[in-house]
Amino acid sequence: MVAKASKAIKVCLTNSGDDVETPWAHDLGPAPGPKGSRKVRLVNVPFMHAKPTWGDVVVVTPVKDGFPTWDRSGVTWSDIASRIHEDGGRWAMIVDYESDADAEECFDAIAHACAELDAVCEGAWAPNATRAGRVYLAVKTGTTDKAVMNHLGRAELPCMLAQIHPTPTAAAPAAKPTARGSARKPAKRAAPTKPTKKRATARR
Repeated sequence: MVAKASKAIKVCLTNSGDDVETPWAHDLGPAPGPKGSRKVRLVNVPFMHAKPTWGDVVVVTPVKDGFPTWDRSGVTWSDIASRIHEDGGRWAMIVDYESDADAEECFDAIAHACAELDAVCEGAWAPNATRAGRVYLAVKTGTTDKAVMNHLGRAELPCMLAQIHPTPTAAAPAAKPTARGSARKPAKRAAPTKPTKKRATARR
């Protein structure tokens, strides 16, 4: 018998009312807690929260006039595991990119290179005349930020990269731009039908 695919729903992540964002998640069914609580597995890489991230399972509770909500409730980073029902084995990384090449081409190249490391890549915004583009990654536990940047540096990307988080301990390699083009608008998130390591069209 084939298992029924879980439903993709919008959820809210917050920290006592701050850092509010609404990623997509797969509904995994009822959970202990207040009436209506659900277990959900995130299928976006959150931008405001380093944890939870893509693949983590958290418990969300219903709120009036809003999406089912997970609240960090001010717990310290050292205790964040206490707010995660099931760790998906990934951690968050942020990389900026700049290029004269087509912005969508740059993003696609970065996402493809990340997929080779089994890292999930999502675009926050595209580069323009005043700021670099930015991508958020959900990197598998055991893969270091240095390994990620070394891999991206060898990928002959049409853009220059800058590691933003975690703070790099040494200068990260960067690919030189190879083509010219205009920056395009950021990707926008859509409800995924299944987890993906490819481009996750965004925005919440």
